[in-house]
Amino acid sequence: MTNQRHTKTVFKTTITTAALSSALLTLFGCAASHGTNTGADTSANIKLAHSESQLVKAESQSIALPLTKLKNGLGLTLHYQTHADHSNTKSAYKDAYKDTHANNTSKDARANHKHKVYDDTHAININVNEHKGISLSNSDGKKHFIAGHYSLARAEVVESNSKQWVSLVVFNNNTQYIEVYRINAASLEIDQPQTQLTKGSEAICATTSSAGELQIVNIDATGTLNQYEFYNGRFLSLRDFAIGPGIKSCAINANTETLYLADEFAGVWQLNTNIESELAKTLIFHGKDVVIEGVATLSSTKKDAKDVAAWVSPDASGVWLKAPCLTQFVSLINTANESNSAARQLKANNRSTSIQPEFVHLSLSEEGSHISLVVDDDLSSDVFSAELPSKLSAALLHRQCGTDFKATSPKENHMEKAYTNNSASQHANLTIKVKPDVETDPVENHGDAADDPAIWVNSHSASQSRIIGTDKKGALNSYDLAGKLVQSLPVGRVNNVDVGYNVSVAQIKAQQSDTPLIDIAVASNRSNNSLSVSEIDKRGHMTQLGHISTTLNDIYGMCLFVSGGIAHVFANDTSGRFERYSVSIAPDKTIDGHLTQSFSLPSQPEGCVVDTKTRTAYLGEESAGIWALDITSNSNQPQLIAEIEAPVEADIEGLALFNVDAQTYLIASSQGNNSYAIYHVHPENPEVLELMGLVQITADKAAQIDGVSETDGLDVTNANLGGRFTEGLWVVQDGRNVMPSETQNFKLVAGASLKNAIRKLANAKRERHSDM
Repeated sequence: MTNQRHTKTVFKTTITTAALSSALLTLFGCAASHGTNTGADTSANIKLAHSESQLVKAESQSIALPLTKLKNGLGLTLHYQTHADHSNTKSAYKDAYKDTHANNTSKDARANHKHKVYDDTHAININVNEHKGISLSNSDGKKHFIAGHYSLARAEVVESNSKQWVSLVVFNNNTQYIEVYRINAASLEIDQPQTQLTKGSEAICATTSSAGELQIVNIDATGTLNQYEFYNGRFLSLRDFAIGPGIKSCAINANTETLYLADEFAGVWQLNTNIESELAKTLIFHGKDVVIEGVATLSSTKKDAKDVAAWVSPDASGVWLKAPCLTQFVSLINTANESNSAARQLKANNRSTSIQPEFVHLSLSEEGSHISLVVDDDLSSDVFSAELPSKLSAALLHRQCGTDFKATSPKENHMEKAYTNNSASQHANLTIKVKPDVETDPVENHGDAADDPAIWVNSHSASQSRIIGTDKKGALNSYDLAGKLVQSLPVGRVNNVDVGYNVSVAQIKAQQSDTPLIDIAVASNRSNNSLSVSEIDKRGHMTQLGHISTTLNDIYGMCLFVSGGIAHVFANDTSGRFERYSVSIAPDKTIDGHLTQSFSLPSQPEGCVVDTKTRTAYLGEESAGIWALDITSNSNQPQLIAEIEAPVEADIEGLALFNVDAQTYLIASSQGNNSYAIYHVHPENPEVLELMGLVQITADKAAQIDGVSETDGLDVTNANLGGRFTEGLWVVQDGRNVMPSETQNFKLVAGASLKNAIRKLANAKRERHSDM
């Protein structure tokens, strides 16, 4: 590293710490290459943490730790059992152990430990040399060597079906591949690695969740963050996005779905690893003249594991430690007897106690109460360990927000109780998860482009029905039931779309007995504040007929219904204004619209749907809730019938009606929590809605179809479309199309899945009522 960096002087302290055990426990560190960073500016939204629970400030109390030099450098020891009982473990990841003498642990100590202890524990030693290769040996005397230039991302013992093996995730600097090795724990025999080609690696990290999901993050040489899951023995690309230059290392906490990035230009970033989450990164630490190089998390496969992180800089001889409500800087003191010339020069300058750390690793003691750390020293290339004071470990693991931590108080003999969630039972509303069956081809345009779908049911051949969807940056698209794009009309910036059946075309001669009927698609067109009308023929092919001008200033959403062969369209704009038009179609297929009604909602609406049986229109006001309008008269005014309240979250956008067991349900996009609110419509009073609960659409990884997030528009039908859609079809817009990352699209869910989800919500509602 450059000699221009200023190393801060640290002071000795009387605090003593226990030495780290000879084995590093479950090293899940992130290794970063040291080439020049290049790449695009980040596309993720940038946020600054400024709430009390997020704001990162070093505590005022001074803590300093003496370091113990590790003679053999950076290595790790994993443990496995030859006859462990796996009857209760379908697919789990083993905890590592302090040494090979676990059978000497007392019975009382074992009873208090949260980790299992076995009498047949064996050790596997792993040493990764970036310039030579990977050395493996075990306590049975077996040895193996993998030659090459590697950076370590993850190493662990995995067990499944009563078998154990070592899972090793590395980056091959020679080939630019990420490699996942499966190594026999007893014989050290190695299967052929599974690989993923990259565009280089500036930082790579991996971890495994309590559900057994191996997640890998790689920031490549273009400044792109690539997120993978190792699923069924192969790499599954989850998402990728530009993160920008300067990322030196990363660390993942899978259970809290948190990714930490060490950015040498900015500090420490925090992101959500849930692939359906918003692409936003929060700057949780920035220090003037401090270049952050290394970051780590406290890895654990426990579902209730705390989110503890650490980061280091060669500009500060110390480490920052962070829990949700505490950030503490701890000085690190090098007490080793160095002999190299660089160290002697430091000692001559009275700075022999300082180190320049670029790497940090955290681990938890066997009983789960003490945190240890490992750091390197860039100047001497030595590796050191230390154990945190018990009170600091307890504060990081169990601190309750809003309480104080006093590092040096001798009178304090207890720590705060662990977090409790008092609001867990506030909302009993159930959330049912379903999986998508099909996804459409992505839209052509990038960004927020796909918006609203409509289902056109082919009365001649149901299996040839179409999904008509808007690309609001320029086209009206049509897809078959397999999701393939079959037509794209460049009609302009169409936002919402709906279809109407058996719309009358004016007769050429008054004496004609048969009135021609056609199906139409109508879309709100923001290019000219109009309603764009297209004819749909019996094959599902669309032909544009023309535009109906409106008086709206910024047209947005729309819906339609057909009565007596006349199509009636409700259109709205972003101010909240609604206009109702009746559509007439001349014999030559020219169109005209007649304004029949105007009214306004207090703020921006979008989605709407009409129940022709009850003559009720449901209108969504995005930030407020759902309105009902009696459409029997053009003079009626809407009334608010369902305000947004937990568990529903704004925005309310897409709306659609679905029948289940002779009951009508209104489905509304609850955009804020990537869900869909299910409302039961009162059979005798359509203006009364009862919230049943939520439905979420989650990923089908086997089919490589991602879940759905941030839905704008949706549509549903009870029609039998054949195949997997014999009980209907539900179509939703997907605001974040990932696995892999692509432009937005639409997801198709079988009506049977939606019916079963609604039945579960209805049954749960009845059970709750019966218990009252």
